Amino acid sequence: MSELTATARPKITRRYIYAEDATHTNLLVASIVCLLMTTGFSWGAARQCGSVCVTGEYLLILSPIASIMLVAYACWRIYLRKRLGRLVLQLPVPLHPGCRDVPAALTFTGGLGQGMRQPAADYPLTWEVACIHVTSSAEEISTSTLWSQELKRRRIAHGAGRVDFTLSLPAELPRSGPLGRSEFKIIWKLQLKMLGTKVSFVLPVKLATAS
Repeated sequence: MSELTATARPKITRRYIYAEDATHTNLLVASIVCLLMTTGFSWGAARQCGSVCVTGEYLLILSPIASIMLVAYACWRIYLRKRLGRLVLQLPVPLHPGCRDVPAALTFTGGLGQGMRQPAADYPLTWEVACIHVTSSAEEISTSTLWSQELKRRRIAHGAGRVDFTLSLPAELPRSGPLGRSEFKIIWKLQLKMLGTKVSFVLPVKLATAS
């Protein structure tokens, strides 16, 4: 085997996992609708009260300001998320409890940090793997972290398209999915923080199969 073949980076093409959808777009739509409604109400209140307004009417007149701030916040969060590009996690095989050093790759479609006004040479990446217990009921959904481990922190170059790493999971934890009853389930996640925003991937952790 040649040296080039022995040291070449393995291609990871069999499994693609996309980042969970962010709710910032929904927040933007909701805040715009709220702005339109509060603007209409405040205009009507201003016309009715004339030169003398009580406290409640003043609050109604000023309510569009809060909606404008909410629109600005949603736009800012969308901008932060866009700087990461479209994130895809690539895995060669399904994960299972007890797996060791499974190769994986995080890809930044279009390159990391594209469109930034003042790009830096590189950016810090903080990430962790977590096993989360979810309890669902008619009233609420609660979560608790059974286990988590921070991966080695890195600095990723501006414009990078790919980060290679490995995943190892403890053997004593359960696989993904329901736990006996439908209201209890386990979710495994890869959670990362970069460029001022958080992104997570749901990991497929299955039972190991006999070889």
